[in-house]
Amino acid sequence: PNPYTPPHNSSPMKKLLFSLILACCGLQAFAQQELIHPKVQQKQGIVSQPQPYIQINGQQIAQPSLALIKPDYIESIDVLKDANATGMFGDKAKDGAILIKAKSTAELVTIQEIYTQYRIPAAQQKLKVVINNQVVKDTSLILANLEQIEKVEIVKQDITASVRWSLNDEEEFLHITPKPQTKQ
Repeated sequence: PNPYTPPHNSSPMKKLLFSLILACCGLQAFAQQELIHPKVQQKQGIVSQPQPYIQINGQQIAQPSLALIKPDYIESIDVLKDANATGMFGDKAKDGAILIKAKSTAELVTIQEIYTQYRIPAAQQKLKVVINNQVVKDTSLILANLEQIEKVEIVKQDITASVRWSLNDEEEFLHITPKPQTKQ
């Protein structure tokens, strides 16, 4: 049981906003652009998705990490657009910025702590990481609540899947599956 009960009127709005952000991030997995030639993307009508700059408590995180953050631990979310975002964070925020403040009770861990918790052998710590069907290019930008992780496993990609993580069917990945976000 959580001893902290957020104000009743703000919790549903935060969960809705967080769900919308997660939904937008989920669209990223729809088209892993590096694996589809730009001319084919154009023919198929695939449009590049925005890549907002995201911070939690002042620390930049990878977009797929949002699925590993328990919504109950979010205190506030600020969205910056256009000149406000680029003025504060430069070109990396050209698609906007999402600034998340986690509650002081939120226990956020790095990828190293995930490796330790799930006893990932050193050799497999070099594998590319996939969260929610998205390859994370910079694993140092992964933050998570351990309790929000359903499982961590070494997998090869499903060659029949609509989203490819690699063109090498034999390549292994460290796949982190988040627990489903609860709707209230």
